[in-house]
Parts: sequence; C-alpha cells; structure tokens
Amino acid sequence: MLHTLHIKNFTIFSEAQFEFSPGLNVIIGDNGTGKSHLLCLGYATLSVLHEALQDSQHQAKNKELWQRDLADKLKTVFRPEKLGRLCRLRQRQRAEIKMTSSLIGQAAPQLTTAFSFFVTAKEKVKLEEQSPSFNTLKSSKNRLETFKRTPLPLFFPIKEVLSFYPGFMKSYEERELAFDAIYYDLCKALSATPLKGKRAQEMAELVAPLENILQGFVILEFNRFYLQHTENGKMEISLVPEGLRKIAMLTYLIKNGGLAKGSTLFWDEPEVSINARLQVKLVDTLVALVKAGVQVILTTHDLFLMKELYLRAISSKMPTHFFSLQKGEQGIEVEHGEQLDDLSNVVVIDAGLDQFDREQDVFYQEIFKAEAA
Repeated sequence: MLHTLHIKNFTIFSEAQFEFSPGLNVIIGDNGTGKSHLLCLGYATLSVLHEALQDSQHQAKNKELWQRDLADKLKTVFRPEKLGRLCRLRQRQRAEIKMTSSLIGQAAPQLTTAFSFFVTAKEKVKLEEQSPSFNTLKSSKNRLETFKRTPLPLFFPIKEVLSFYPGFMKSYEERELAFDAIYYDLCKALSATPLKGKRAQEMAELVAPLENILQGFVILEFNRFYLQHTENGKMEISLVPEGLRKIAMLTYLIKNGGLAKGSTLFWDEPEVSINARLQVKLVDTLVALVKAGVQVILTTHDLFLMKELYLRAISSKMPTHFFSLQKGEQGIEVEHGEQLDDLSNVVVIDAGLDQFDREQDVFYQEIFKAEAA
C-alpha cells in the first residue's frame, strides 16, 4: 500500500507532500493539475517495490538493480522520449521522489524508496538512500509470506481493456505499441484464472452485486472475454456497453484474486461511461473492497460521485482522505482533509454554483421579458 509520497520538480509539481489513507483516497482538481501523473507515479514506484517483495531473488537486490527497475518502470508507464523529460522543465533541476509504503495498513519505513534524476537523464535514476530492506520482515516467516502473497498494485485507466485483451500481451512484448505499461500490467493481471475453494467463497459476497448489474458473469475462454448473460446467453465482451465492461473488469479481478487484502487499486476517473445509478452501486463495491483490506486511490471530476463517496465515507466511518490539486504561482498546490468539507477549493462545486447563478439569470430575464411584453 502507498503511505506517503513526496514529490519535488516532477512533471508539473514543484514540491508536494501526500499522506494516503489505507482505505479510500479521492483526488480532485482541474484538468492539467497532475492528478493522473500522481496516480502513475504512485503506481510505478509501488509496483517495483511489490514485485521485489514477491520475488525471493530480489530480497538481496542491490542498488544498481533498484535504480534500473525504477527507471524502466517510469519510462514504460509515462512513455517520455527520455527519462529527464519527467523533470519540471522550467526549473532545469533534478526531480526527487520519496515514497514510504505500508503493509496491511501499517507504515513500513524500512521500505522507503527515495530516488532522483536530472533533466539530462536518459535512462537512469539515482537512489538517494539505502535501497529498501526486507531484512526486518524476516523476523516473522509467516508475516513475510503473507506480504509476499499480497497482490501487485492495479491501475485502472480511463479506458477498459477487456475488449482489446485478445492477443494484446503478445503484441506488446513483440512489437512497439503506442500503449504504456499500465495496460500490459492490467492484462497480465486479468490472465489469472478465478480462485477456487475457500478464497473464492470469500470473494463471492463482493462479486454478487456487480454480477447483478451485469445480469451475468464474466468468463475467459480461448484468450477472449465473454459475458455469460442470464437471458441472452454468451456474449462477446465487445458487444457489452463500455460502462458495464469496466464493471466486468473489476468483477473478474476480484474473482481471480487480483484485488485482495493488502493490495492497492489506482483508478483514473471511474465515472467515465457509468451513469449515476450505477455509480451508487460501484461505490458500494469500493466501500466493500476497503473493508476487505484493499486501498483505493482514485481521481474524479464528477460531483455526483464525489458526494456519494463523501456520504459513504461518513456513514461507514472508513479511513478516507480527500485531496484537491490547484494551480498556484509556485506550481501545483495541494489541499487535503479527511472530509470533503475540509477542502476550501473544489473546482467542480465552484463550477456548479456558477452554473446555478447563470441559470437564475436566464430564468429572471425570461420573466422580465414576459412582463415587459
């Protein structure tokens, strides 16, 4: 899980500090305030750490390997022409990133990852401190094994991937595709078969509301996804509406264990292609995931979804952080709080109030015209 993230001179951020909740995290802000960049950076850095944690060969990972893997992940996720393009160009300085992760909600300072790179860098970062250490985790073998079984972080981009899943991984590995690594990682997670036995029964409760929305269940056959509809039979996933395909993707990743206790879900604008009624049901599932031990970090522009998350956070008393990003004189300014009301600047609310004022102006203008006639 992601605990804290400190950014300096990275893309459009001059300097920003984020402290994430182990439960729900909601990031809001105008276009161009770095919401997606923040998600991608958190995902890339946390992925490298989790892959090392799960790979026993990497427990003795040296500094050179950490530097290589961090640089490779940043390049494949952001796809810059060179690594230095991720520096805040106006400053002509080095970018600095420091991440502290948590394990099952508990801060793990021994897993701090701090690195930097200059604007001239092509394909290498520099670790600023000792590489993350797993030695302290070895004191409890059972605890270490539990951490190693924790699923890798997942990133849901705005576009779903089920419809172009067939053959995508092979094409990505063998050809130069205009897709970042997020899509490849997600397809790789989707390729796992559904759980069986006790763990499958535990996930059934989470999946049931989503399968009610879909009116069926998702299956993977011959490297292609289908929806087994209760009335219409087996349907190619490409024939299912896009909003429902996103819900289907979430459903399958819960069933195959891609989302489980200790994992982190990054989701960029989940409201896209999903109407308000389904957003309510989606929030139900996100709350259930948080209660099951999954950390959720999402961005949104949608006022309805924002309020629904806020109301559910209050009623369920789950750990929640809201972040507002806005452009300032010194770069992106970050405001945060445990409740939506803690934020003084919420762009979508301000825009809504402005629209209401204009609506009232039009309404009264029509009345005045009618009276004048």
